[in-house]
Formats: sequence, C-alpha cells, structure tokens
Amino acid sequence: MSEGPEKPDQSTKPKAEASGKPATPPKKGWSNPALRAMGIPRISLPSRNWMIFWTALAGITGGIAYDKYQQKQIRKKYMQQVEQMSQEIYTADRVPRRLTVFIAPPPNDFLQESLKHFRRYVKPVLNAAAIDFTVFTEERQGDIRTEVAGKIRQLRKERLEAKRIEEERLKQEAYDKSWKKFFTESVPKTVKGLVSKEEEPEVFVSRQDLYSSTDLLGLYKVIEPIKCERDDSKDVVLAGGVLCIGRGTYKEYLTGVHEGLLGPLDAPPPPPPEPKQLDEVLGENKEKSESETPLAVPAADSPAVEKPEGASVPTLDSVTSPEGDATKTDKPEEKSEADDIDDFGSNIEKSKLPPVPKPYISPSEYAQASLAPELNMDEIVRNDKNVPVLFEQPIGVFTVPKLSGVLNIPTKIYRYYTKRYLAEDVAQQTLEAVYGHSRPYDKMDRFLAAEEELDWPKKWIERGKKKNSEWVQELEVDPRVIQRMRVFSKSEKNEGGEQSDAPNKQ
Repeated sequence: MSEGPEKPDQSTKPKAEASGKPATPPKKGWSNPALRAMGIPRISLPSRNWMIFWTALAGITGGIAYDKYQQKQIRKKYMQQVEQMSQEIYTADRVPRRLTVFIAPPPNDFLQESLKHFRRYVKPVLNAAAIDFTVFTEERQGDIRTEVAGKIRQLRKERLEAKRIEEERLKQEAYDKSWKKFFTESVPKTVKGLVSKEEEPEVFVSRQDLYSSTDLLGLYKVIEPIKCERDDSKDVVLAGGVLCIGRGTYKEYLTGVHEGLLGPLDAPPPPPPEPKQLDEVLGENKEKSESETPLAVPAADSPAVEKPEGASVPTLDSVTSPEGDATKTDKPEEKSEADDIDDFGSNIEKSKLPPVPKPYISPSEYAQASLAPELNMDEIVRNDKNVPVLFEQPIGVFTVPKLSGVLNIPTKIYRYYTKRYLAEDVAQQTLEAVYGHSRPYDKMDRFLAAEEELDWPKKWIERGKKKNSEWVQELEVDPRVIQRMRVFSKSEKNEGGEQSDAPNKQ
C-alpha cells in the first residue's frame, strides 16, 4: 500500500485558530533578500503614537531652525549692502565717523537682555560698514540722564570759562595800550632801572612749554605735521548719531538733553523740610514721655497693692530691653527693604555706588527756563574737534520686546518663532543710521518705541509711579530743543524696496 500525504499535526495549529479568533495579519512593510542576508529586518512605518511624537518634534525643531536660518540670511543681506563702505581706504589724516550707543536693561530684567539685542541685530551691520561706535550702559535708572546732562553742562561751563578768559585778554590788551600803564608802570620801571641796576630773578619754564617730544626727535623737520580731519565735521546731516536701545533709554536721553540745555549749571539747593503739624509734634512728645517713664516692679516684701478692675500689671516678659526695642524697630525697616524691589534685575551692590543725582529742572519748568545762554544757538554747536555736539546729532530708537508673565506665554511663543521679522526691522533701522538718512525731529517723535511700554509688567509700572520713576512718566519736550534735533528715518528709495546707496564722502 502506498502511503498517503501526511496529515498536519493538530498540535501545531495556532492558538487563535483553536480559540476561534481570526489570526493577526502580518505587519505591512518592505523587505529585500539582500537586506535580509545582511541582517536588516523588514522596513515598516512606525506606529501611530510614534508618528505623532516625531511629527511634533520635527515641527518644533524645524520652526526654530527655519527662523534662525532666516535671521542669518537677513543679517547677511544687510551686511552685504554696507560691505562696500568697509572697503574704503582711510589715510592717516582721516578719522571715521563715530556713533554713540546708549543701552539700558528692560524693566524688571537684566542688562544682558538689551546687550544681546544689540549684539544680535545692530552690531553686525555696524561692523560690516566699519562704523566706529561708543557704548554707554546703565545699571540704575537715571545714569544715562545724568551722563548726557553732565556732558552738556560741562560744555556750557567750558564756553563760559573761555568767554571769561577772552574778556580778560581784551581788557589786558586795552590796558597795555593805554597811557595809564605807561605812566604808572613803564615810566617808574625805566627810572628805577637807570638808578639801580638789579639782576632780574631767574624764571623757570617747563620743558613742555619749550618743546615737545616730536621736536626733540626732529620728526616734523622733514615731514609736515599731520592735521586729522573727521568725517563728522564735513557734513552736519551725516555727523555722528545717537542710538537708544529701548524706550526707557530714549526717555532718559531726551530728559538729559533738556536738563543740560534748560537747567542751571549748578545743582539747586535741597528743598527745606516741611513744617510738622501740631498734632504730629504733640504725638511725638507724648510717645517720648511714655518711653522715658520707668516701669516699677513691686518687691517681694512690699505689701500687695490693690489694682482696679480692668487694669493690668506689666510683667518681666512684657518689659523689653533697649536692644529688644531696637531689634523690633529694625524689623519693619528690613521688611521695607525687602519689599523695595530693584528697578532692574541687576545684582550689583548699590550701597557702594553713589546715589543718582536728582534732575536739576523739572518738565514743568521748561517753558520758564532760558536755552543755554552760554552757547551760540544761532548756528550748529560744535566741540573743540569741530564735530557737532551730542544733541545736534540724529537719533535712532530701537524697540526691545520683552514679555513676562504666564498669561503672555502664547504671545511669547509666537514671537520666539517669528524673530526674523524683528531682525528685518532692526537691520533696516540700522541701515538708515549707517547711511545717515535723517529728517527733522517732529513733536510726535516723542512716542518713538512707545509700543514697548505695552510689554512692561503692570506691577513694575505701579511701583514706578509710587517711586516717581522717570520711565513711567509722560515724556515732555520743549520746542526750542527739539527743533535742533533730527531722527534717523527710512528714505523713499528704501520704502520702495530699492537698495539704498551710501552717502557720498566728501
């Protein structure tokens, strides 16, 4: 007999078949014999949960990478526009233009935030154009105002001193040519010299008055002295420039300019203390008399004293020593110091720094004050290097967006993913400052970067109003001051989308 086909073993049937459930279909995928020979398993799509995870991760990281890439491209574009300015050759007798940059930290934050904003968006364009700049930072409110006002007051004092010296020189020249000197000094001196010949005392003169180091080396005997000429002195419109990083910085700068031009040269005397009311004086005397009255403690041998109902006898626990009173009085002061939060998030030891001087003039006194009588305001005011002074140079204001708070997290996320738009705006403003495109100051320009105040913490604003902070007050300007100022602004070419040309150098 021939053997038939072997029957399949019933024990090898899948458990799913035995239980009556349908078998799980094999996972879809793709494979290749060559890959299987190399030990690579079947290639298949990940599960639904893994797909969600990788999609979310790719979206988050891709958005950040794309935004940073666009920022880099924007910086590269504007740096290429001003690159030709850095290739210009400067001889030994030519000094490049210089900008002044004022930087202050955002409210309730650190100075590093504003410096990061400057280094990331403004500084690359300035470096690409080979523009020189000086940076002034502050850690406390009022430092920038004090610095600007102090420079202007110093200029006024120098001009006043120069005017006094010139008047004395003219008086001396007139006296030397007068007959009064001839009869009172020249004639007696001549007669005295004829009668008695006395040796004149030896007069010592400083070496610096006789010659300089260049005269000693004989350098300028062969080569003519180099007379440096600054680019800032050629054209008033293209002279220097002031960049204010932040709305608060701009407020302090303008307030400092008004204080320097309209305020007095010396600090006003402190106001007299307000007279105390009669009730306050009587209350202080009563407290003082009560504190000086000693509390008697009855001895053990003394007879008991009857006390009226409702009266209490002080015990030793209730009687405190002077040290205890001092510690109790010091506690509220420590609490008040703890409650007094700093204007900025800096960790500097402010006790070691001198206090910020108060303004020499308030905005309400601008109209009655005279405009710097020591300076000639009929023409452009220049310093000893023939460069227009600080308040004669154009201004540029840059917004520093900084949000805080849990409720603002969605807005912060959106801004984090769209920093390329901020980079575009700041680079465009910097480009106008590099090219020197400016226009006359308008009264509405006092609201420049005012949108930044919407991001300031409300608690910080309330605390600033209690402290009478300069940042939270409304910015007041005087027409006599702002009519001399200019503002960096977009030109018609740049607004039309065309590339702006660099100003012609004289």
